[in-house]
Amino acid sequence: MDLYNTIIVTIWLTVIYAIWAATAAGDPGYGQAAFLIAAIAGHLFLRKLKSERPIRKDEGIKIPEAEFHVDILDEKDKYVFSEKSYRKIIWVSTILSILAISLFLEAITTGKYLLWGIISLIFGLIIFIIPIFLPVKDDIETLKKRAEKERTKAWRKGKVSHADEEE
Repeated sequence: MDLYNTIIVTIWLTVIYAIWAATAAGDPGYGQAAFLIAAIAGHLFLRKLKSERPIRKDEGIKIPEAEFHVDILDEKDKYVFSEKSYRKIIWVSTILSILAISLFLEAITTGKYLLWGIISLIFGLIIFIIPIFLPVKDDIETLKKRAEKERTKAWRKGKVSHADEEE
């Protein structure tokens, strides 16, 4: 079974379970209709995506080779974090912010310590936003992968000029 069919089967199994759970909970029918409409829309969207893809199993698409050259300027003072350390910062900040926001939700639901809950919410949002402003230096491997992805995407959409291929 390929990925497309697996996703479709998963969508429909999830919707069947959601419809059953809504019926068991006593929903008058609006939830079931919403689940069914969402599943149909998702199925049609995935079918549309699959039909737009130019790749077929019987024809091999050869992506032309391209030279890759990156001029890396000497900016030692500008970038502080490498991508590897930045990923660790993202994980830690996400976990801490989720914990802080969950403390806020706990304070709201119990009605106790509301001031601490609001402080926790503000603290969690600040922690979550901090990695956006950190200066990160891209690794050469990441730049190569990004260039390959953009080149492949442009080639599939037909945005590559044929004059480049002749050179």
